[in-house]
Amino acid sequence: MRSGVVVVGSNPSFRAMLGPLFNASSIGGLVAWRAGIVLVLAGLMGLQTVVRHTRLEEETGRHELVGSGVVGRYAGLTAALIVAFGAGLLLATLIAGSLIGLGLEATGSIAFGLAVAAVVWTFAAVASLSAQLTSSARAANGIAGGALGLAYLLRALGDSAPEGDALSRLSWLSPIGWSQQLRPFADERWWVLGLVAALMALTAGIAYALASRRDVDAGLLADRAGPAAADPLLRSPVALAWRLQRGALLWWAICFAVVGLAEGSVADGVKQIVGDNPQMAEIIQRLGGSEALVDNFLATVMGIFGVIAAVYAVQATLRLRAEETALRAE
Repeated sequence: MRSGVVVVGSNPSFRAMLGPLFNASSIGGLVAWRAGIVLVLAGLMGLQTVVRHTRLEEETGRHELVGSGVVGRYAGLTAALIVAFGAGLLLATLIAGSLIGLGLEATGSIAFGLAVAAVVWTFAAVASLSAQLTSSARAANGIAGGALGLAYLLRALGDSAPEGDALSRLSWLSPIGWSQQLRPFADERWWVLGLVAALMALTAGIAYALASRRDVDAGLLADRAGPAAADPLLRSPVALAWRLQRGALLWWAICFAVVGLAEGSVADGVKQIVGDNPQMAEIIQRLGGSEALVDNFLATVMGIFGVIAAVYAVQATLRLRAEETALRAE
């Protein structure tokens, strides 16, 4: 059984999807490996929390109302980061406590909890920076979300490459890769948290510096001037929906195309799982052969993409609420 797990964990396709498997001999190591996609969701949690409590507050005018009282210029940004960092710490506590309660090693459980929290904190800091660049919460989420997608892509490309290959170093350019390199349940590398802390301090520090150089409700990137008259094509609900959603739809499509291309390029590597293992070959044969294994791999990837795509569906629906809040719908 262990040899089969090692073969699967060393396969480039599964490494690209879930990350490297550092300890195949313990339940904790397998849990940390299989939960690799949780890191992406943790990043989404961190960036959306900060944008919600910074840029969206300015966009709706609530930040200006609060700022008229006896509060400092950086109160909103500081409060948002405190909330995001506190949420990450609470998440780490719950994860570590749950794993320890199930009988897993305490050190590895704490390391895994901190690995998830580190992604929350990192992209919360990234979102604090993106919130200073644009006057729109949607655009701020898009910029930070693009950084998250790039981090996942770099991690996937780096982990799918053979060890020692130049391409394998790409995973060290990704905060998601850093969290996995903490190696929960596998001789933990606590010094990796120093990289996370350095990136957080850098991005949050730049965000504070930029916050003092812009006006309330304004971004450092100038908004494009709209046309003086409405386009004649905006005469139907479908045309209006396209105008509202085209930017987000384009970027989501590009991100999915790039990640899909990367995952598809390593799909054939799933066939290598069989290797010289007769038991594994028999199992694969019962499942329908190696082609069926590739199909199952792609189906699993599509399942993960489906969860991430749901974020776009929620984002697109909430655009209706944003239009009402900004009084444009009225």
